[in-house]
Amino acid sequence: MKKFLSNRQLVVLFFWGIALVGFLVPQVSAEQLTLRLFIWEGYAPEPLREKFFKSMKTKHGVDLKFDIKYSTSNDDFFAVLRDNTADIISPSHNIPKDKRFRLIKLKLAMPLELDQISNYGNLYPSLQKADYCTADGQVFAVPHVRGPYGLAYNTTIVKDPPESWNILWDPEYKGKYAIGDADQYVHNVSVAALALGIPQDKIYDYKTINSPELQDKLSQLALNAKAMWVGVDDAKTLKGLSLAAVWGFSLPELKQMGEEWKIAEPKEGTTGWVDNFMISSALADQPEKKKIAYEWLNFVLSDEYQVYNIRGLACAPVTTTVKTKLTEEEISRFHLNDPAHFAKNRILWKVLDKKDRNGLKRLWDKALKERK
Repeated sequence: MKKFLSNRQLVVLFFWGIALVGFLVPQVSAEQLTLRLFIWEGYAPEPLREKFFKSMKTKHGVDLKFDIKYSTSNDDFFAVLRDNTADIISPSHNIPKDKRFRLIKLKLAMPLELDQISNYGNLYPSLQKADYCTADGQVFAVPHVRGPYGLAYNTTIVKDPPESWNILWDPEYKGKYAIGDADQYVHNVSVAALALGIPQDKIYDYKTINSPELQDKLSQLALNAKAMWVGVDDAKTLKGLSLAAVWGFSLPELKQMGEEWKIAEPKEGTTGWVDNFMISSALADQPEKKKIAYEWLNFVLSDEYQVYNIRGLACAPVTTTVKTKLTEEEISRFHLNDPAHFAKNRILWKVLDKKDRNGLKRLWDKALKERK
């Protein structure tokens, strides 16, 4: 028997040793983390969130997943922050300071460290530190998409862009349009008020608009609608119709179905919204979650996410940098060469007081009875 092992035997034993050590020593795995999102449907599409997950694993060593639940009303966001069942929410601009919820005043939402959101400077200047989400010099929300409660038309049926909301009352289109259901009572009332010629700054004032004429207008709007959608407009509901009042989310899918829909610019004006992401104050004591939540707020201001707003949701972007990634048709359709267009042509929803809100709801509830 030889006293020493051969070189070949030594090499074999060396690699067997490495394999044995690798087997016996536990492998270090990525940290697992779940963010709970309570948002509008469409705001965290699978392809983009998968890309985000991969970047978080590379950058922070986090094995991330989202637990997503979808809202059907802006009224839903308060409860999930109060009950600590969501880490991130996506309310519209009129919610953070709504006296019913007081998301900022009650410290349910976290004040943001803007230096943690490197893309924040890409926002339109009018959306940076906007009054609706700012208190005592602190910012509590990051806007990520904007749009109208708009008058949409099926270009295969309606050849010319409608010039007035009153087209919804044209006998030619009776039973050929869709609108939001009971949850959109404020916006349906505002449409009727605009169609009657009520000044834009008065359309939410119940005392001003309450009249037999407006009630009759609303009753006709409800009675003659072919369909009503809940939460967000959907392609299945709109397919084959001529007109609709929509956010616009259904338009890309309608195009895939062979119907080209566009948003008109009625002369009376169009109400508008800005949706935002806010972080629960509960994350203040959860540094790892907070870090990833900030990353998500930064990601939604990236060009890639903003392009998705246009091509995936048919809604307008909120950043100035995305324009370089768009076609001339997209730039024209969303008026991106006119930075003041949104302010000039969208009547931003107001924070309503209890009297006006309840009054508008009564008007629409009464109109809905016409459908029964």
